[in-house]
Amino acid sequence: MNEFDVKNTEHSAPAVPYKKFVKQMSKWYSTGELPELASQDLRFVLELQKQKLRSLGLDMKCELKKKGSDRINSGDTSYSDRVFKNTFISGNAGMTRNVVSTQDQLTKYTDDIDLMVIIQELNDGTQPGDDMPLCCPHCGAPSTLGELQAGCKHCGTHFLMSELYPKVMNYFTFENHDIKQTKIKNKHDLTTLIIASIIPMIIICILFNLFAGQAQNTIANVIFGLFGGILGGAMVGGILFVFKKLFESLRLMGKQLRGIGHLVSTLLNADKIKQNDPEFSSEYFRDKITSLFRMAVYSKDATVLSCCKCRCPKEAAEIIEARLHNFSIISCQIKDMICDVNLILYLDCLHCRDGKIKIKSDKYRMRMRKQIKTPTGLGFSFSAVSCPSCGASFDARNVKACPYCNNEYLHEEHDWIITDLKRI
Repeated sequence: MNEFDVKNTEHSAPAVPYKKFVKQMSKWYSTGELPELASQDLRFVLELQKQKLRSLGLDMKCELKKKGSDRINSGDTSYSDRVFKNTFISGNAGMTRNVVSTQDQLTKYTDDIDLMVIIQELNDGTQPGDDMPLCCPHCGAPSTLGELQAGCKHCGTHFLMSELYPKVMNYFTFENHDIKQTKIKNKHDLTTLIIASIIPMIIICILFNLFAGQAQNTIANVIFGLFGGILGGAMVGGILFVFKKLFESLRLMGKQLRGIGHLVSTLLNADKIKQNDPEFSSEYFRDKITSLFRMAVYSKDATVLSCCKCRCPKEAAEIIEARLHNFSIISCQIKDMICDVNLILYLDCLHCRDGKIKIKSDKYRMRMRKQIKTPTGLGFSFSAVSCPSCGASFDARNVKACPYCNNEYLHEEHDWIITDLKRI
């Protein structure tokens, strides 16, 4: 994975953490060194994915190279709460992915993609409280903002606010269709179909002319059959190419429009949640859905996770990488400020089955819950929470009670959790 070259433009500032994260992800895939810019929840997702690959006897290497324009989108889309602002930043890349087993290479393919990251920084003029739970970027231990600035009590490292933020909350990859490559592929497909059609057509026309042709000369019959086969084959090949492209276009259109049928329902239900939680946003929800789904399917046993109250379906055991394409909010029920949401997720996932790697379009039904009397907090992390009873900070990813006072910690009071997950 090569660091992008970025020109010095008016948008150079947000490009800096983007470039650093790409470089750090390179080290993660090559050496296993976790990205420093990644949030603790994102690091947790990456660790779970690595553990799942190892349990299957697999390893995955990714290489990112600059593709086409070196322009980086500085982030026209963002969402914020009282303290933090999350911004989408993306750039073009060519991604080569290798999935290997202990014996041989299982797959290798290259995609043209848009790589998007969500970068979190402080809102202008805001300052989080010193008691805000936060993980140490150096050792990963749960702590507070004040303790990290004074010196982590576990590793002793001191941090400035500029060293704690910005950080990357999540990342997404999207297919980017290269027009030049598409033209090359179209020429190849057209040529192949024409040649494949001409050969049998020549044979048919020659035989027809030999046995039913009007010319008495055998050579003339062969020549007429040859020309007829070439013209007929070219026409048949062209018609087959048109139908092939039409089928591919309809298939791609259907793939890109997954979930569009529930657009009205999604908008209405999202607005219903926002009426009770003004800081809720669809962008934030998409980020949360992606993180929770990845945690659940990458985990060996999702029930040990504090954010998951159900088992994963058996089919999810095959998924080694999940990419969310779209989601639909089918229903939303709010009672006593407890919000239960019924979702359909449209995903493109990398599956490993019987030693073979395949890319599949998946559809999952996921139910989520949160007590929305507490506003959305973009700074919340399962890796560092504050006990409402004793105030202690601890890692709540795999525990359901405070290790200091033993009082139950209800995760749905602070963030979304999964209550059910099924493949459709």
